[in-house]
Amino acid sequence: MIIMVFMTVNYSNSPMKKIYTIALLLQLCAAAAYAQKSDSTASRKARSFAIDSAAYNFYNFAKNKSFFTATMPDGFNTLSLGHQLTKGRFMPYQESSKTNDTYFATEGKTTLSDVALWGSLVYHKIREDSTRWAHQTRNNTTAPLYYGSERNVNYERSVYQFNAMAQRNMIGKNLPLALGIDYRIGDHYSTNDPRAKLNDYQFNMQASLGYHLSKRLLLGLGFRYGYGEERTDIAYKNKQNETNTDQPQYITHLINGYGDPEMKPINRVFHNKQSRKGMDTYLNYEAPSFGTFSWSGSYLKETQNFLNKFPDITYKDFFNDYYLTSYKFDLAWKKKLSKYQLLLIANYSNLDGEDFSYKVSANNYLYNREQWGIKAVLSKPGKTSFNYVLELRKDGEERQDGSKANILSYSAIKPGLGFGFNRQLPGNQSFGMNVKGVYSKNINDQFVVPIINEGPFTKTVIYNDYLYNTADYFSGTVQADYTFPTFRQIQTGIKLGFTYNEATQFKSLDRAVATLPGNQRFSTNLSLNFYF
Repeated sequence: MIIMVFMTVNYSNSPMKKIYTIALLLQLCAAAAYAQKSDSTASRKARSFAIDSAAYNFYNFAKNKSFFTATMPDGFNTLSLGHQLTKGRFMPYQESSKTNDTYFATEGKTTLSDVALWGSLVYHKIREDSTRWAHQTRNNTTAPLYYGSERNVNYERSVYQFNAMAQRNMIGKNLPLALGIDYRIGDHYSTNDPRAKLNDYQFNMQASLGYHLSKRLLLGLGFRYGYGEERTDIAYKNKQNETNTDQPQYITHLINGYGDPEMKPINRVFHNKQSRKGMDTYLNYEAPSFGTFSWSGSYLKETQNFLNKFPDITYKDFFNDYYLTSYKFDLAWKKKLSKYQLLLIANYSNLDGEDFSYKVSANNYLYNREQWGIKAVLSKPGKTSFNYVLELRKDGEERQDGSKANILSYSAIKPGLGFGFNRQLPGNQSFGMNVKGVYSKNINDQFVVPIINEGPFTKTVIYNDYLYNTADYFSGTVQADYTFPTFRQIQTGIKLGFTYNEATQFKSLDRAVATLPGNQRFSTNLSLNFYF
């Protein structure tokens, strides 16, 4: 059972932390009350649902699409505590070479008085080691404007995310009206010079209305609206480091586009104000012989205004405006066979970004990311359940900087296979394992970087990322999960996961590359999970 908490956006950190503490307590109290009312099989049903790959993938398809709230199963309530360690040098240059992420997450679905309710609450406490050239929130990585420095800095981040959805038929069993909100707030700071302090919040709303053309066919239209802000301030504990040309790695630069930046020795503060709106379309068809077919499409336009908090001759009141346009399509078909459950999922997304630079009074930066994927999941229930996964994805990205004449792009195809099983043991216990392998093959790329523009940023970030993005690599994941009953109606699970990425081939680059990407990167995850 989920308590929906509606809140007023307040940018001050301490009030928001209090709000999230209250929301968390309300959700935990509601979960406890629900557990007291439920029968002893509820937790086992929730656990069984989580290990059914086809059912759980369909649940994830519906998450964060309020139009499908009523299709999500009641009684699936979870609470997780976990830690993930990620380490290795096979990564984009601006990533952290070592990241520790401690997290708490809870979510659940119920129906009260004909109102379908779903909600989730997630908290991350993240510690990053050795981050370079990126004073960013990690939530807006396509943006053309941010601060950066050559020196390794360590970051600490606290990120809160709250989501809630509700749906109710307005006339009999027709005209389902759905509402959804999601709210994120982040607090980020580096612990050594240059000392960055970043704050961000994002608030998004969605609403949709459906109409049954027949008992089996439901169509719907939706609207999305949201806004947010990011604030960045760079300071120094040791003031000698601000303009220390003998140690240039300390100096802060203003990256504006995708080329070598300019130094910013003073007044390193900007605010990025954001607004977005868009439309959604939905379709859901369900028949016993056919199964369930669901489709959603969305169109979203976003504007970001980078405000210069210390206007000067070059930039005046604004650094940049940044305009984003995205298209996204998802479909899922779920069908119950004689002994199996089949799920087919397909998705496509395209994101275009372009800026207006007030420095040159023109568009300077272009961004595009295009992705598509198809996945087939076959699940066989039983005392020992089995899951089989086959998928194919394609990722592509392009960045252009007009003033530097830089054009860099890549495109990769990624086939994958997965297998899992879960064995029911005596005493309501179970043990399961999952394995998955993905191979990424570069199929197309473009590299246009005039050598006259080579500087520290180009020799590190741009060259490293080109080699990383065009590398062929293998990714393997292994997970093991053991569950057992605790208390009266709670199933407790301990899950351990390991992911390993290894590059198998890099492209050659006839340039003076300051740093090369490593060959390996791995992550481990240990979590304690409760199903009730």
